[in-house]
Amino acid sequence: MKILKLNYFSIISGLLLILSSACVDAQQADSNWEFILVREDNVKPYAVSDYEVGLADMKFFLEENKIDNFSYFTHLRDDYTFMHFTEINSLGDLEHGVFDHVKRKINNQEFDLIWNNVTESLYSYKYYLIKYSHELSYIPEMDDWQNGRQYRKWSYYYFKPGSEKEVETILASWRQLYNKLEVKNGYRIFAGSIGTAQPLYIFSLWAEGPKELIIDLEDNMALLGDEGVALWAKTFEYVERIETYEGWYLPQYSYTLDQKLADPK
Repeated sequence: MKILKLNYFSIISGLLLILSSACVDAQQADSNWEFILVREDNVKPYAVSDYEVGLADMKFFLEENKIDNFSYFTHLRDDYTFMHFTEINSLGDLEHGVFDHVKRKINNQEFDLIWNNVTESLYSYKYYLIKYSHELSYIPEMDDWQNGRQYRKWSYYYFKPGSEKEVETILASWRQLYNKLEVKNGYRIFAGSIGTAQPLYIFSLWAEGPKELIIDLEDNMALLGDEGVALWAKTFEYVERIETYEGWYLPQYSYTLDQKLADPK
């Protein structure tokens, strides 16, 4: 098989949301997630095509070799950053370092050859760990964020140091309000962990496209009404800084073992 230029390590190590089985209730599976290792690859704009060829070749390599001990999802942000997600069951998985963790999972002699070509399309990369907050997220029934709703918006909320207890109480109130009003558009929340500023909570939204996302948000706010406005004001009493990115989930470059990310409420 022909191996093209490839950032193998970046594909394996990233922000993946994994379910234990495609037929298992996804929210139940979510509650079992521990840490999620995020790798962000900042790709040189002129090298994006080469980088994507590498992603496609890696997926082909994994499928041809029937590698079945891990999965990953790949996303593209609007600033030429590719994000890759993988589940880490415990910090013990990283006892000997990230590189060793990935190499042990693959255990293939071609890994070193592929790794030699890793940096050609990049000008930087970074890692950090986050945790999925099942109890703070809101996913309506049959709201499939994988098939047909591949547009993403990520909002990184940095809150006042030491405010985690108050912030999580507010986030729980948001979920209760969404549940009470049966809002049709959901969100996931991830808490920053090792390698991130603290306290950090990442809000992930999804839609068919950028126009549909705006419509969804307008519909949400209209439904939430005065309660939503008051809760929004309460939230911002603790907000120090916000970073917002939009982009796409890329199933053509993700290795998901036919696992599905549609979570019922």
